[in-house]
Amino acid sequence: MSDLTAISDTRIRADFPTLRQEVYGHPLVYLDSAASSLKPQCVIDCLANYYTNEHSNVHRGVHYLSQRATERYETSRQRLAKFVGSPSERSIVFTRGTTEAINLVASVLGDKYIRRGDEILTTVMEHHSNLVPWQLLAQKSGARLRVSNVLPDGTLDLDAFVDQMNDRTRLVTLGHVSNSLGTLNPVEQVIEEAHTRGITVLLDGAQGLPHLPLNMETLNCDFYCASSHKAYGPTGIGFLYGRETLLEELSPWHGGGDMIEEVHRTSSTWADIPHKFEAGTPNIAGVLGMAAAIDYIDSIGIESLRIREKALLQYAHLQVSTVPGLRIVGTSPEKVGVLSFLLEGKHPYDVGYALDQAGIAVRTGHHCTMPLMKHLGIPGTVRASLGAYNTRQDIDRLVTRLKEIVAGPLTRTGPTATEAPSCENDEPSNAETIQSRKTAILEDMELFDDADGRREYLIELGEDLPSMKASLKTEANRIHGCLAMVWLHSTVRNGRIYFEADSDALITRGMIALLIRLTNGQPPRSILETDLMALIHDVGLPSLITARRKNGLNHMLERIQKEALLAETT
Repeated sequence: MSDLTAISDTRIRADFPTLRQEVYGHPLVYLDSAASSLKPQCVIDCLANYYTNEHSNVHRGVHYLSQRATERYETSRQRLAKFVGSPSERSIVFTRGTTEAINLVASVLGDKYIRRGDEILTTVMEHHSNLVPWQLLAQKSGARLRVSNVLPDGTLDLDAFVDQMNDRTRLVTLGHVSNSLGTLNPVEQVIEEAHTRGITVLLDGAQGLPHLPLNMETLNCDFYCASSHKAYGPTGIGFLYGRETLLEELSPWHGGGDMIEEVHRTSSTWADIPHKFEAGTPNIAGVLGMAAAIDYIDSIGIESLRIREKALLQYAHLQVSTVPGLRIVGTSPEKVGVLSFLLEGKHPYDVGYALDQAGIAVRTGHHCTMPLMKHLGIPGTVRASLGAYNTRQDIDRLVTRLKEIVAGPLTRTGPTATEAPSCENDEPSNAETIQSRKTAILEDMELFDDADGRREYLIELGEDLPSMKASLKTEANRIHGCLAMVWLHSTVRNGRIYFEADSDALITRGMIALLIRLTNGQPPRSILETDLMALIHDVGLPSLITARRKNGLNHMLERIQKEALLAETT
């Protein structure tokens, strides 16, 4: 059996060209499939072939290419309908993905059926895509959004959830699978309980489609939304499954070409479902690529993939339990291939960065489930998520690296923060200007050959930043808009402003430490007259961090300038 498994692993991995590369000198271990899965060669070839040989618009032309593209497009709809067990392809509406599908339902269902005083019931573990649209609908309609909690292990409290259904509940909406915990929700029982009360049910299937055999007829939900890119297909394409009778009752969402029957000067009539919900030129290549991905899944067998995944997830749970100080977040007995965890004393972002340096791709943060993280009382997690191509060797490399992270510092040899101007509150000499400090930092940066070394330098700055007193870590001193918790406090002495700062993430501590090194002990007017953003670009800080962290950096700069302005005017 082990030989057969090894052969199967080798065969599957060979289908994914992305896995042939190295990251920082290490073979890539991709454990971020819950964010977006890798693509097999057959899907890549399908997209290339369409644009090379088959491209034309659909549903419009009488010429050969248009007719062929239309036929392939609609055949792909039939293919998807069969894969998810839809009674008819008329129930399949192509969308840009799960998010658009949910927003479509929130808009058209809300306009027709949701009124002031009505209730929408969901859970605290929902992805923002299955929470924010309902918040907007509730605000618009005057309805009430009720959010049910989960048990400590990440399991839905089914009894409590059902108890919140009442004669005002118009819609129940929840994830088939939790993207941040991997919890497989008891959706069959939820649907049954809701339908006995005449309540419509929508399932967010973004994490269900890649992992579970689906049958809409048996599942009996009213709406099911999913994305192709999490199931080995292209980005920018997904679908809404809707019960035919419901889709026929609902009005179009977007107006434009291809969703009409006839257009008059002041009115129009609509095409039949599903086309009345598909205005404009669709993502034709994406639809064909999604069908190719479905063919690929079927070539292995979704049941076989589920069995392999269960075994690998069980192995992963056992192996990470050997890492000192590691706590798994989300231990529901019914899960798909998601392993979320925390390392004691280490921020998830810092763990994710250290894993990346070993070629291991994971996701860190709140995973677009901020209410869940607040409910659990944690800032976020490190999430390793599985795909068809993952193996025990991937888990072994993850665990080995985690043990190295626990064992001690991972910074490389190079200039340290102590070699640069001090961040401490000692009063600097009058000659030590912001520009001279910038020059010193640039000299440090030049000692590194690549961005990786400069990031390590940033982390060392964070390690050397003096810890902030707990009494100063107040809401008033917190800088909002950062991925991690960041605090900044200022005092003025002898016409100069001094800063204390801290963060619960090491790399973020490095960012704020660098800003303090530039501005600490300066006259407020000097800070206000300096273009801090240009200066930060000059030292190359934005190139060392992700786009999301750049937003946090901007908020830090704004806060320093605000503190300087207050100091200048008081």
